[in-house]
Amino acid sequence: MGRKLTDDDLVFARPDGRPLDPNAVTRTFAKMVRRAGLPHLRLHDLRHSHATLMLKAGIHPKVVSERLGHASVNITLDTYSHVLPGLQEAAADRFDRMLETTMPDTNPNTDVSRMLAANGEVETRPCRARTCDTLIKSQVLCQLS
Repeated sequence: MGRKLTDDDLVFARPDGRPLDPNAVTRTFAKMVRRAGLPHLRLHDLRHSHATLMLKAGIHPKVVSERLGHASVNITLDTYSHVLPGLQEAAADRFDRMLETTMPDTNPNTDVSRMLAANGEVETRPCRARTCDTLIKSQVLCQLS
């Protein structure tokens, strides 16, 4: 409308900036959904879709959290992490690619990070070595021998 928005502006407002009645917004949205031939869809569902699509696109959860106005990134992660199947595997793939770049002489058949992602919990024990994870130690020892 030719006017710059500020942080205090409302999403649904009259031309003079006063808020619209929330029930009127809800009813109007429901009419638009019916006219478009879409299944039942709440306005709030668009918020969830927005967050889900951003996370799937690889946008950092902190950025998504800020856009949603969550008090903490933990709220965002608790609410939306379940919609990202394969998150552990994707992290393992990225980590492997990074290792391949920095350590080209490693054995390509040894894929510790994928095994960790697939297995979830890995048995660990307290020790004095920097890496106490028995799976990682066994893989590193195999590579060195």
